[in-house]
Amino acid sequence: MRQPPSSNKSLHLSSNQLSLIFESTTITAPVEVNPETIVLRTPNNKTILIREPLKLLTSTTEFGFFERRLYWLVLREIRNIQAIDKLKIKPYEELKFRFHYSEVIKGHPNSSIKKVTDLIQKRTISWEDESGKHTNVVVFPMAEYWPKKGIIELTMYHAVIPVFLYLGSGYAQYGYEDALILSSEYAQLLFTNLARFRGTGIWRITLKDLRQLIGAHEKSYNNYSAFRTRVIDLSLRQINEHTNLLVTYEPVMQGRAVVGIEFKIQSKTPPEELEKETKKAEMKQRLDELMQLDIAEIIGYVGNKLHQYYPSFTHQQKKSILQNGEHLKSFLRADLYADYGFADKDPEAYVAQSVFNYKKKGVEPGS
Repeated sequence: MRQPPSSNKSLHLSSNQLSLIFESTTITAPVEVNPETIVLRTPNNKTILIREPLKLLTSTTEFGFFERRLYWLVLREIRNIQAIDKLKIKPYEELKFRFHYSEVIKGHPNSSIKKVTDLIQKRTISWEDESGKHTNVVVFPMAEYWPKKGIIELTMYHAVIPVFLYLGSGYAQYGYEDALILSSEYAQLLFTNLARFRGTGIWRITLKDLRQLIGAHEKSYNNYSAFRTRVIDLSLRQINEHTNLLVTYEPVMQGRAVVGIEFKIQSKTPPEELEKETKKAEMKQRLDELMQLDIAEIIGYVGNKLHQYYPSFTHQQKKSILQNGEHLKSFLRADLYADYGFADKDPEAYVAQSVFNYKKKGVEPGS
């Protein structure tokens, strides 16, 4: 399977350090940058899956409601540079993220956004490495806001970049749109933790640990009835109604006392179908972007693709693709299908069939 188009092409090498700027296309008045810096403009596509490493899942419980939305936006942007293999993670020294405030909060909330940026700049995460060394760091040491442009910019501290990018120690995967629609902090945190156990279908946890995990610290929640009614039931009502998860639960008893909860988790749509739909949405988006290019740029792009990935295509086939508008468009679509893994067995044969409407490679078009 070929790797889908990644954001690595937008790396900027400065003083032998790798840096990358992510900028949402919701920004209509971009910030001026060094002309040599390549800025990755990412469309506001809500139909994608984001992956949250377990180290982050268990150490970001203090993030507030709107801070967590910013945090999810960051996870949305970096999904293409995350990896399960540590060796595949590039040594980034700096990652910057730019969003329009409308992706975080509605209305004209200058004072609210300033408060959110002030708070997220103070949030820390902590972890222990293999040797047992404990580390506690500020995630975004610089958080800026331009009120006139409505732009938020976050700069990630270099020491936490590997924590965000490494998936090898496990991660929770869930829909960005599902997460965004939740309207309480408890529902946000409960949902992401439930998503972690989507594969096994069961999550058993003590009441003490659950309260700690979702930040339910109020004394009244020592009473199980209050905790169940105000936190668990209200959160699950949102999760079951608005997300891809369907969750039920039963109390875990010790004598007559409730000491824990056993959640049973189902997906309304199987994870593999979610992944497939996500790829299709990204693929359609990529095709739309390509079709907006100048024809000379499209021909240059396709010519490079043909040279790299289609050695068995004849000279006449390549010429037909580059000179025939319908063949050109069919090639772009079929090549993206191959890029995104929908033609694993024989990508060249798949593309040839899609473009020229035949199965045997090496046959001249029209023969």
